[in-house]
Parts: sequence; structure tokens; C-alpha cells
Amino acid sequence: MDSLPNELLIQIASHLDLPPPSVAKFTHEPSSHLTHLEQTHLKALSQVSWRWRKIVLPILFHYSRVALDKDPQWVPIDARLIENMLGQLTTLSNHEMQIYQKMRSKFKSSSTFAFDEAFDDLLINLCRIQEGDNFLRSVPNILWLPHLPKSFVDFARFVVQYNLKHHIKSIVIFTDNEYELRHVATADAPLSRAVSEIWSQIFLHLEPIRVVVAAPPTTLAGLLDTSMLSSDAWAFDMKMHYIELVQSESGPIEHLSSKCRPWNTALIHQRPWYHLGYNEGSSITAYSTYEYHLKQSPKMLYLILLRLATEVRNCCNIRSFAFFGVFPFSTNITTIIRALHKVRTLRKVQFRLSPGPENNLLSIPKRMGRAQPPDLWLEWNESYKVIASFLGVYDFEDGSEFASVDCEEPRLAIEVDDYVQMLQKRGTGWLKAETGKWVRAHSEDKERAPAPTLVNE
Repeated sequence: MDSLPNELLIQIASHLDLPPPSVAKFTHEPSSHLTHLEQTHLKALSQVSWRWRKIVLPILFHYSRVALDKDPQWVPIDARLIENMLGQLTTLSNHEMQIYQKMRSKFKSSSTFAFDEAFDDLLINLCRIQEGDNFLRSVPNILWLPHLPKSFVDFARFVVQYNLKHHIKSIVIFTDNEYELRHVATADAPLSRAVSEIWSQIFLHLEPIRVVVAAPPTTLAGLLDTSMLSSDAWAFDMKMHYIELVQSESGPIEHLSSKCRPWNTALIHQRPWYHLGYNEGSSITAYSTYEYHLKQSPKMLYLILLRLATEVRNCCNIRSFAFFGVFPFSTNITTIIRALHKVRTLRKVQFRLSPGPENNLLSIPKRMGRAQPPDLWLEWNESYKVIASFLGVYDFEDGSEFASVDCEEPRLAIEVDDYVQMLQKRGTGWLKAETGKWVRAHSEDKERAPAPTLVNE
């Protein structure tokens, strides 16, 4: 083996370069195991010798991941905490002393009510713990905001040392920590700064074609610089959502102008994304609630699509969109479709609205709760009516694609096929390319009298 040239060793190593789990599992019900892989052949090969390490290294980091730090680092500063600091002034760090002096003067003008019970829930300020802040670190109520781990500095240094920046094609940012301060107005600024720091550091040191963010809905909303737009998240009990953003590899984009998008610190404006994929997981828990059809799932995707529609010019807007969920409410699909109507650049859309073959939740009583299967399939059918209506009126160009991953199940393939055939009967040309995939063909359009849409909006 040692006598072989590097070119042959690279060829050998490439056969061990398996697709990353974040691609294969992206359509599965979201969990914290998105990036977990049992077989790590490339990693094992990289440990054989220093020569193999050098050969494998650029391939090994094609698909990288960064886990956000789990440690809480923020302290709510209120009048009671400042009073407690008074008895330990001699042991405070310089940073803690600055906080004490600043907040003490601030409380002087509000001393008549700063200790009232009505003041307890009012967050005066959020302060990030720094090195040496032993007093703040001992406070029992330390809060969490998303932030990069300290090890990211070492990773960035490693990337530079081995010239890996342009070898890293994909990066997955993930956490299972929930952001719990979304109702606290004074937390907005610290959250914005924390998220801005995450994306500025990621794109300063890396140049990924693909970015995936996996996080609980409350945290994902913060990481995407948007809101949840729902007070019913408790009913859905969604532990995690995924979003995938991919750049085009077909060549440089001819921008209409330098202001074709804001190019700000928000993730969706960091790069001219070609594809947006979203997986919101299962809505089944909500079917067990009273008047379930009135519940609203988290709306981060809807808000992101609206931002793309209103803030991004056609030259660098998304061409491809994919949505994955398990029995989402048809009202949720209607909301997403309304936003998609405003994005005028789509050339491919893909959906999965039922459990995949890897998911057996329909046979687990604990997961089903009081949900009734007929209700689940009713919402599934209503959702596909909405999608079919969209396919019938959106101005897709020739060759555009519609794909349904639900068609992996033969019975569902027949159902979806019926909806597309209904469009064809009404004069909209969608030709079946294969099971679960249709292609827009204007040559197959037929003149027809105006007909009602397939769903009431």
C-alpha cells in the first residue's frame, strides 16, 4: 500500500466517502440524532497512518457539524442581585464592579418600586458572564442564549492550518436547548447580538455550499432572526425543526444590482440561496387537543418565505423548495402556499406530509394519544388539494418539477396521482416523469373555462 501513489490512495478513500446522515435523515422526523452515523470508515482510515491522515483529511471534513454550547452564560440583573453584590464588593471582578456601579445608579431613580413584587418579572438587564465573574457564575438563575462553543476557535484554526475552508461543503449547526426568553422584550438585543456573532463567525471561517440548522422551534426562530407567530406551540410538542439552505453550484450569479438583497447578518441573507428545505416534524400531538383545527403551528417557515418574497430580487432568490412534515394541518399548508405564491422564481417544489417508512408512530398508542386516524388523513387530503391548487395557478416555466415523497407508499401514490390528473383534465399540463415526480409542460395545456380552485381559501 505504501508503494501506491497518492492519486490511487485518494481514489481508494473516495469509495469510503458515504453520504452524510444529515442528508439521508433530513426527511425523517426531526431529532437530535440528525448527524449521528454508526459507521465512520473515513475516520477509521484517517487513524491508520500519518500518510492516510493527510490523504483523507480534505474528504473527511466535506460535511462538518458544530454543536452550539449548552452552558447558560447570561444573568438577569435586578435590584435584588445588585443588593447582594453590595456585601461582596471586595471580591467582585472588574466586569462585575462595572455592572454594579452602572445598575446601582440606574436603580436610584426607581428605588421606590424596584423591590416591589410587581417588579419581580421585569427584567432590568441581561449580562453575559465573562472570565473571572465568580459572583455572577454562582447566581442560581443563569439563562441560555444560543452561542458557539469555545472549541469553534480551535476548529477555525484547524481549518486554516490544513487549508480546509473550500473543502467544507456542508455545515450543520445544531442544539437541543430551548430558548426560553422569547416573551422578554429586553432579551431581544442580546439574542440578536448572539445570533449575529454565530453567523458572522461561521461565514468568516467557512464557505459552505449547504447550511443546515437543527434546533427546537423557539431556538430556531431566534437563529433565523424571526418569530414563531404562534401561541399554540405547546399543543404540537415539536422537539426540533430543521431548515436547509443550499447555494447553486452551476456557476456565478448575474446579480441585477448590489442591492438585490439586504446582505445583512440574518442567515437567509448571508448568501444567495438556491434551495430551501424545511422539516417541521409531527403535528399528531395537536390532534388530541380540544378543537385541534383551530391550533396554529410555529410559523417560522412562513415568515422566512415572506422575507424572501419581499426582500430578495429574482436574480438570487430560491428556485427549489421542499417541505416535510407528518400530518400538518391543512391550514398550515395553506399558509405556506400563500407565501410560496409570492416567491416568483420557483422551478421545483417537493412535499412529504405523511410518516416515512422509517416512522411507525401510527402504531404507537402513546404517540397517537387521542388522535383519530380519519382526522389525520382528512388533513392530508385537504393539504394536497391546496398543493394541487397551487400547481394549477403558479406560473411555472417549462421543465419545472413537482415531487411528492409520499408516493413511496403505493396507496398514497394513487391519491396524489389523482390530484395531478385532475389538474390535467382542467387543462394544466403536468406530465408524469416517474412515480412521485411530474414535469410542467405548457405544450400540454388546454383551453378551458374558468373553474373554481380545488380548495376554499
